[in-house]
Amino acid sequence: MNDGRLSDAALGVFPEPIAIVDRALLVQKANAAWTTTFPDSPLTEPSLAAALAKVLSGETPRAEVTLETRPTPHVVTIVPVPDGDSRAALVHARAVVLPARESAPRSRDDRIPATLLRRILDRLPVTVSLVDAEGRSIFSNETRARLLGAAAKEERESGTRALLIDPADADFVREVEARVLATGTEEIITSDVPTALGTRSMFFHLIPVEGEGPEERLVLCVGQDVTEQLRAERDLREQQDFIRQVIDSDPNLIFVKDDCGTFLLANKAFADIFGKTVDEVVGQHERDLNERRRADTFLGIDHQVLGTLEERMVEELVHWHTGEERWYQTTRRPLVRPNGEVNVLGCSVDITTRLETQRKLEEAATEVERRAVEAFRQAEAKAALVDELDQKLAIIEAQHQEILTLSAPLLEVAAGVLAVPIVGGMTQTRAEEIMHRLLAAIVERQVASVVLDLTGLETIETHTADHLMSIVRAIRLLGADAVISGIRPAVAQTIVELGIDLSGFVTKRTLRAAIFSREVARSAAPPRRR
Repeated sequence: MNDGRLSDAALGVFPEPIAIVDRALLVQKANAAWTTTFPDSPLTEPSLAAALAKVLSGETPRAEVTLETRPTPHVVTIVPVPDGDSRAALVHARAVVLPARESAPRSRDDRIPATLLRRILDRLPVTVSLVDAEGRSIFSNETRARLLGAAAKEERESGTRALLIDPADADFVREVEARVLATGTEEIITSDVPTALGTRSMFFHLIPVEGEGPEERLVLCVGQDVTEQLRAERDLREQQDFIRQVIDSDPNLIFVKDDCGTFLLANKAFADIFGKTVDEVVGQHERDLNERRRADTFLGIDHQVLGTLEERMVEELVHWHTGEERWYQTTRRPLVRPNGEVNVLGCSVDITTRLETQRKLEEAATEVERRAVEAFRQAEAKAALVDELDQKLAIIEAQHQEILTLSAPLLEVAAGVLAVPIVGGMTQTRAEEIMHRLLAAIVERQVASVVLDLTGLETIETHTADHLMSIVRAIRLLGADAVISGIRPAVAQTIVELGIDLSGFVTKRTLRAAIFSREVARSAAPPRRR
């Protein structure tokens, strides 16, 4: 049961102009008939404003004012209705039917016949009933009878009214009817009613009516089935709640502003920035939420969108109420309402993490580039060092060759005789070097004899002897004679101890003796054939 708080659906189905007015004389709710009949608010009329003030202040429980509106005057009835914790007034306007101008007054016989009036009332889409002070049913139309079902027959037979109301609300309805009779004020109630057509949501308008006698007071009850309207209103509200849940679950910031910069809609994520609820944000101006300079920047972008009707996308630094700063990419686009009004729809995506990642990637790329440059520089330095080392190695190699040449020079001591003094140790590398130079010289100089002088060789080992034997055999393979000279006593003793066999080789005590023996042998030998 709702004893006076009218839903939008209930107001919408009422056929006559009706509105709910608050203490500030502002229309809080109104039906279409009110808006059509009074396009310019009549509340500024002094007589109506004074009557409203008396009812709203409690000075009088009911007031009635006639408005000389054109083309038809209206009688306006004002009664108080509760509106939450405050007080409001129900303003009900009824058109005054003016009698037609006739040459003679109409007689009582010209009135609408009762049967015709009954048929008219029966065809109305609303329930109409009339009860007396004792609650007896005096009249009930067919619409009400259809809803009552079998109870309508009992009502006609017994004369006892059948309540078209939720049984739980019966006592309350009787109290309201008694109040209407006692005060002469209209009342409005709603109830979910069990009817022959199932449970229906009903809107009842209780109006005091004077009976035929001067003291007789009756209550006219007009009921409107608003089940479908309330269901549509509930479905719309559920749809709005669903849409609200959807946008509130979106982590992106969503808002709508009018052309003045006032917020018409916001989601929870947007309200959280300011530490407010959605209801606290809606109705606020941009300058109420942001400091003036930043607010003017945002409003400037809004005006560009409204002026060009084109979408704008910007990156904005947003200051949270906690002091935190985060970057958002905000897209603003024009939103054209059905009435032609253009608003600004905004959606902001948090790009703080993306920008931070981008910054780190740029820093990493810069670091990679720096390291690449450093690596290239180091590579160039290493290449230069390698070149320098190669040059030094070439010098060392040249010096090594010179040393090898000096440590085992090839001396032409006589015609066709080469002397090779060997000084120091005999390694594999040195032996190969001596052999290479010596064999080339034998061929090039047509050498007949080679004297290997070991005077400078202080010790000998097995591998040294092997190298010498290899050189001697190579000399012989080229057709030259090989003579070993200058073997020291210590070296001779080592050769014997190592078991090295030199019996197949010509040996001389000194280099001089070896050279002399080669000259003698050369002079005694027949000349070579060429």
